[in-house]
Amino acid sequence: MNSRIDAETDFEELTARIRTQSQQAPGSDTERVTIRSLEAVRSDSLESLLEAAESEHLEPGELVFVLSRANAERLCEREFDIDDVDELESVLGRRIRVEDEMPDDTVLLLHPDAVEGEELIEPEAIACGIVGTDGTDD
Repeated sequence: MNSRIDAETDFEELTARIRTQSQQAPGSDTERVTIRSLEAVRSDSLESLLEAAESEHLEPGELVFVLSRANAERLCEREFDIDDVDELESVLGRRIRVEDEMPDDTVLLLHPDAVEGEELIEPEAIACGIVGTDGTDD
């Protein structure tokens, strides 16, 4: 299955749109994105985002994490002491897509076909982690 996220995707715009599609939006009766606050970018916070997504609508085997380069490097160095994203994928058991334009304060977990560019095709197949201000401290 080919991802609808491509080289032209504006990740700042995409994450801004996703963050406004909260499942708990007042008066909302449409399918919405699952949004969770994360204290920091750590393996346990990614696992909690995965659990929230799995408990909602998403098929676990299809999900992909989308991380900023800085967050991927933090996970590799601080959490696992591993060398690259391929090893990180093995440890987390999920595919990881690293995007230079991805904001450091957001982690996405989504089905590859849930977005097309910056458009949300299937909001219920997207989980968004909002990283707290201490997400870069160790």
